[in-house]
Amino acid sequence: MDAPGSPAQDAGAAEGLRSAFSGLLGAGLDALRTRLDLAAVELEIHLLALLRVLVCLIGALACALLALAFALTTLIVALWDTHRTSALLGGTLVFLGLALLFGVLGARTLRRQPPALQDSLRQLREDGRRAGDES
Repeated sequence: MDAPGSPAQDAGAAEGLRSAFSGLLGAGLDALRTRLDLAAVELEIHLLALLRVLVCLIGALACALLALAFALTTLIVALWDTHRTSALLGGTLVFLGLALLFGVLGARTLRRQPPALQDSLRQLREDGRRAGDES
């Protein structure tokens, strides 16, 4: 049988274990804080992109409605016999072009947008893989 260690040895071992545990806990909390900071930055990027898309889509909708108003006005004025029709038709085409441009920009931004928190999740998987290799 092994003889019990002296109280000084037990206290030293307990202090070493406590120090190792606190170091491990501190490293874990630092890694968690880093990952949360990365997730917050990614979320902010996605929110700004969403805001940009919303502005483009609202612009497209406003231009489409103005184009419709010009088109209807053009139809009404077409019954008269002056050159007002070509001016209103030109305005309609300009607003239709702007509506198309805003719509294409908004759709392209949505298609190019990566999934939310993709980099954070990849980093967490990499951390888990590294932790599994170290065990």
